[in-house]
Amino acid sequence: MSLLEQAPVNMTIAADTISEHDFRPAANELRGQLLLADAGYLDQSYYHEIERHGGCYLVKGKLTLNPTIEEARNGQGRLLPKLAGKKLKAVTRRNNRSDVLDMIVRSGKFRYRVIRRWFAQEQRFVLWLTNLPRDEFSTIDIMLLYRSRWQIELLLKELKSHTNLRKFNTEQKAIVEGLIWASLLTLLLKRLIVNSAAPGLSLFKAAKNADVWFCPVMTAISQRAMKEIEYHLDWACQFLRRNAQPSQQSKSRQGNRLHDIYERFNA
Repeated sequence: MSLLEQAPVNMTIAADTISEHDFRPAANELRGQLLLADAGYLDQSYYHEIERHGGCYLVKGKLTLNPTIEEARNGQGRLLPKLAGKKLKAVTRRNNRSDVLDMIVRSGKFRYRVIRRWFAQEQRFVLWLTNLPRDEFSTIDIMLLYRSRWQIELLLKELKSHTNLRKFNTEQKAIVEGLIWASLLTLLLKRLIVNSAAPGLSLFKAAKNADVWFCPVMTAISQRAMKEIEYHLDWACQFLRRNAQPSQQSKSRQGNRLHDIYERFNA
């Protein structure tokens, strides 16, 4: 999925028993790009290859990680020389009270950057692994960038809740595959229209009202009524601009939307 296009760029149907790792982009295809992935895709050899081919990665880490710290700084950038040489798990809340640690670590032959944050309400640490340079991307930048990965979860929710990707009452393989493709392609068409209507619209609000604005467009397309297609597309864009504006965020969550994150980095 491309976060810049807010839509899948490559889709494949496979058995649920097949590992997602088989569908990762090849490392040599990620030159000049940033890969975001969750902890289920932790693979140091793969990330090393991405870096070797001129790409970047930002991945959520597992708490079982225990590399050796080569250099550590707190959230304000102050060097913490006492942590050098220690194992990551040896640095606890008892012997270090920094809520955020920005570290260069080594695990075997691999050297990479780790950001660790303490979430007091949940009483747990969260880790992120990356090769993004510290002098260009602060710890806040790293956490904001990873937050944009939430769009993948929203896409899956949209597929299941608003594009009818659920259990099908048939055992015919061809029918099941056809219905899955219909669901996936419907999402692509909906998002194409929403993103064309105006930048920054709420994809969630648009998906909830798809029966109002999307169905007339598809009916006209199926009937090959060119004038009606143009009319319904124009009406859909007007409807979306009025009814799919993003809701006002609370003060505690301001700046966390994808559009806001892009504005921060584009500035």
